[in-house]
Amino acid sequence: MVAVAATVVLVAAGAVVLAVRAETSRLVNLADDRHVGGNCQDATEVLDGLGPLHRFVAGDVVDSSVQGRRACELLLDAVDADGDFEPAGLDDYLAHRGARWAHAGVVRAELLFASNGGGNGSWDAPGRDPEGAVEQLAVTLAAHPEESASVRDAMSTYVGRFEKEWYTEPTVDPGPAGYVEPIDEESLASDACSARDEYLWLHDGGWTEPELAEPIASTDDRGDDLLAGCAQVRQAAGKLDDARSLYAEYLKTYPDAPGAKSVRTVRDELVERIRHEQMRDRAVANANKPADGSNLDACRDARCQVRVKSGTLVPIGGPGGPYELLVWVHDKSVAAQLGGYIRSFSTNGGSIMSGDGYATWGGDQGNELVLNDKVGIGVDGIRGDRATLSVWRAD
Repeated sequence: MVAVAATVVLVAAGAVVLAVRAETSRLVNLADDRHVGGNCQDATEVLDGLGPLHRFVAGDVVDSSVQGRRACELLLDAVDADGDFEPAGLDDYLAHRGARWAHAGVVRAELLFASNGGGNGSWDAPGRDPEGAVEQLAVTLAAHPEESASVRDAMSTYVGRFEKEWYTEPTVDPGPAGYVEPIDEESLASDACSARDEYLWLHDGGWTEPELAEPIASTDDRGDDLLAGCAQVRQAAGKLDDARSLYAEYLKTYPDAPGAKSVRTVRDELVERIRHEQMRDRAVANANKPADGSNLDACRDARCQVRVKSGTLVPIGGPGGPYELLVWVHDKSVAAQLGGYIRSFSTNGGSIMSGDGYATWGGDQGNELVLNDKVGIGVDGIRGDRATLSVWRAD
């Protein structure tokens, strides 16, 4: 009887051990499932249910959950007060050998695509690292093929930054014949050049994974807009030679693009503007030795550089003329009463006053006046009571 009783006790004890081990395995597996799904709050709560008996009977099973639990704690610590992931904390989680949430790599890439704060940050936002983001997606895809759809979605969202809504059609410049209205930078993609640099890098990456390559290929038709947008930004910033080179690159690379005609017009006007500015720079530099001295008759063909003093009447011929300028020099500026048939006038500075039958223009060195979009007049220099003026054909 004693032997039988002992046997019964041993069988009962064995049954308890088996039951406890089974319960321990169930809880560890449940926590692991929660962790794989990214729900580390539930995973740690499940593991908190493991007590001393579980550890005594199934210590090896409990020990197998330690790395996963530690990784989950890192993931929970990576969440800020607003419920968003902090990049550094997410990096710590991904580097831990117990990390099980495959989608964490996609989340980290999305942060790198935007900025430290997430969202659609500017092209140079602190923490933005698109190269690191694409690399992270490639690593995630290789390790977790089941994340294919998520990787594609993240990449597709990223390349949406290159949509044409960032850019405007090139604005036709009035050219050197008149006042050049500055291109409104607020209407442009102020980051167009940074966007283009990123676009070129992206298309030169050579990624073969369809989840990466296909979204990139969907932007193949946006290179022309990016190039034109960058050229406009350079022009608006006064970097005219850079802008001219970019417009030339556009016309060479995209000669049949829908915007090519407009770009060609802008380029041609810009070339004329650059030539005009070079001409004006030479004239200002030569103001103390004007090409025509005091010979006012040289202005009758609307091509001259002369020195004048107060009370001088300058006769100007040329297209749309004849005109007359009655010049006064004072306080380091020039004032001129205008005569002739003047339908329109424009200036890059100074002031214009007009009324019934009269018009007066005042300007400082470097200021220009254009009459009837045909003839330009510029103040090259002022010295004492004398000024040097240039006249040129602006048609």
